Amino acid sequence: MKEEDSPLKKLELIVERDKRLNIEAFHKAKLLLRIYRDVVWRTQEVMYDADAEAYDFGGRRIAELADYLSYDFVIDIDKEKAENKLLSIAETKFLVDLVDKALLKLNAYPDLGQLYFDILTKQYINKTKYTDVELIETLSIERTQYYKRKKEAVNLFGVILWGYIIPPIRDYLNGSSDSNLNPMTERLADI
Repeated sequence: MKEEDSPLKKLELIVERDKRLNIEAFHKAKLLLRIYRDVVWRTQEVMYDADAEAYDFGGRRIAELADYLSYDFVIDIDKEKAENKLLSIAETKFLVDLVDKALLKLNAYPDLGQLYFDILTKQYINKTKYTDVELIETLSIERTQYYKRKKEAVNLFGVILWGYIIPPIRDYLNGSSDSNLNPMTERLADI
């Protein structure tokens, strides 16, 4: 067996390929990371509102409201509006879970995974945002190395999300033989 055919060599080539800058994944990832904190905050606010609505309808939880809405009887609430709100919350939660899963894979990445994870979570994910200067000091890293690693982290996050996590989900949703896909599933199939 040739050296380049060995599983170890193939894995090494995959790792090297992933380190190269993927411009599209990099820009998508950077945009997603920039809005992530605000999206999570807004989703929490909407969930609090939906939970308050559920309480108003006699339920104590959002799940009870969803069950309540599944019954076909005439009520004085806007059933479609409530269903759309719950669907929107579910979509957002699903997308946030995808980002979280990508971050966990990034953290487990060999060599610099923990550093990449720390840079992205402290800059984009955590409630309190670190500035570049604060991160350089906290991570005890040279300024040029920090910016190099930050760019690598965003790129690798994008490659993990759009190259490894989303494709199997998209394939599954696109391969579904169910012609009655709900709106959430249809939108997720287009990711």
